[in-house]
Amino acid sequence: MENNRIIVISREYGSAGSLIGRLLAEQLGIPYYDKNFINEAVKNSGLSVDFMEREDQKFISSLLFNLATGGYRHANNKDMSDQVYIAESNAIKQVAQQGPCVIVGRCADYILRDEHELFSVFIHADFGWRVKRCIEQYGSDAKRIEQQIREKDRKRARHYEYYTDCVWGDRKNYHMSINSSLFGIEKSVELIRYAYEQLGQ
Repeated sequence: MENNRIIVISREYGSAGSLIGRLLAEQLGIPYYDKNFINEAVKNSGLSVDFMEREDQKFISSLLFNLATGGYRHANNKDMSDQVYIAESNAIKQVAQQGPCVIVGRCADYILRDEHELFSVFIHADFGWRVKRCIEQYGSDAKRIEQQIREKDRKRARHYEYYTDCVWGDRKNYHMSINSSLFGIEKSVELIRYAYEQLGQ
């Protein structure tokens, strides 16, 4: 039986989640979408890529201020960060309407939860493994990479929790959680693919 579920992947920074998602999509013969589909949101919303990236950065600063002052949730009026989120949500919904695919990040599991059958995966890895992998990829020193990993993880967690009221990385929010540093990239792809294909039988 054909599996029409959409695979949505959340991942820790440096865990190879994007690479695993791309390889998984290639093996399954379905489209793959990551942060680059932000361009689709740009076309539909009229917001420029530079603007959206600036707002994404400003979001964390404003969120930290809201936390410090006790105003965690955003008000009913739509600020610019909300406009970015809406544009991204529309892009995610559009690609999901086209059929099975792999979508990495951007709260896709939450955005699509009521409209599509999903297979939701969280990819994590040991911190040391992530540091080593990032150094190999980006050639930076260990201290800078460690700081970058922590900052990226905090940003993803806050963004996810702000818009979903769910805890990023909590096993209850995902169908499958996998340690890519334990299994390696190829085996992680294989395990996720096996689990996904079992759901289609």
